Amino acid sequence: MTVHIPTGEFTGLLEDVMPFACPDPELPRIHAVRIEYDGEALHAMATDDVHAGVSTWHPDDLPDGEGTQEGLFARRGGADNPWHIVISLTDAADLVKKVKLKEKDRWVPLGLDFIEGVTDVHRLRVARNTDSGYPGLTVTVLDRDVEFPSIRGSLDREVTGRPVTELEFNPVLLGHFGQVRMRGDAMKITPTGEQSMAVVTIGDRFVGGIVPVRRSSRRLSSVA
Repeated sequence: MTVHIPTGEFTGLLEDVMPFACPDPELPRIHAVRIEYDGEALHAMATDDVHAGVSTWHPDDLPDGEGTQEGLFARRGGADNPWHIVISLTDAADLVKKVKLKEKDRWVPLGLDFIEGVTDVHRLRVARNTDSGYPGLTVTVLDRDVEFPSIRGSLDREVTGRPVTELEFNPVLLGHFGQVRMRGDAMKITPTGEQSMAVVTIGDRFVGGIVPVRRSSRRLSSVA
C-alpha cells in the first residue's frame, strides 16, 4: 500500500542525513542512505562509520493548522507493512532534486510504494499525482543490495552519559549536525566515553552520533 508524506518532509528527511554518508562511491556500503518504514513512521539514515544520523517523520508530527487541508493535502501516512531499502547517496541526491518543490508547496503529498523484488532488486517508487496541481511525476530508485551498517542500536537518545574531562571532534563532521532541521529542542551531545560514539539529539525526531578524535600525545610543532 502507498505511504503518503508531504514533499517537504520527505526531502527534509533525506537532506537531514545525506551529509553523514560517505562521499566515496567506491565504498557502496556507506555511500548510501537507508529509507525505512516501520508501519507507522518513516526513517532515513546514513553513516560513514565516523558519524551518523537518523531522521524520522510520523504522520502525527504536523503542526496544528498546517498541512491539514481537506482532500489532497490531508493525505499522509499509510497502512503498509514494514519495509526498508538502501539507495546510493548519488540516487538520494538526485531524488531530492527531482521531487523538491518551493517552500510554499511543501505540503503537496508524495506517494511512496515499496516494490519487493522477486527475480530482481527491490525498488522504491516515488510519485506525485496530477491532482496536486503539478505535472505528474514518478521516480524509481533501486535497492543497493549492500550490508548497511546497523547504526540505530548505538544511537539511543535515552543513553546515560559517561563523565569525561574533554573530547575533541572533527569540526567539519560536527558541522553536519548544524544542517539538520530544527524540530523541537536544541542540539544535545551526550558523551559515552573517550573513544566511543557520542550521541547527538536535535529535537524529538533526529538522533545521531559522532566518534571523538583520538588525541595525539605529541603536540604539533608550529611552522615558521
